[in-house]
Amino acid sequence: MGFSDKLNKVLKLGDKIEVLSGADKIDCDGTFIKAEDHFLVWSNGDGDVLFTHLDQVTVKKV
Repeated sequence: MGFSDKLNKVLKLGDKIEVLSGADKIDCDGTFIKAEDHFLVWSNGDGDVLFTHLDQVTVKKV
């Protein structure tokens, strides 16, 4: 089971998340959409849909 599959089991559509690179937050808090092919698909507070590669980030449910 890959990391994307694990995220999809722990998080569900609409969950509030933080996406961190090291100790720095990427954008603002966001909303989980899905994880697929080692990418996180999520939206930020402005409604933008973002695709973030999962190699160097931490995803935290808030």
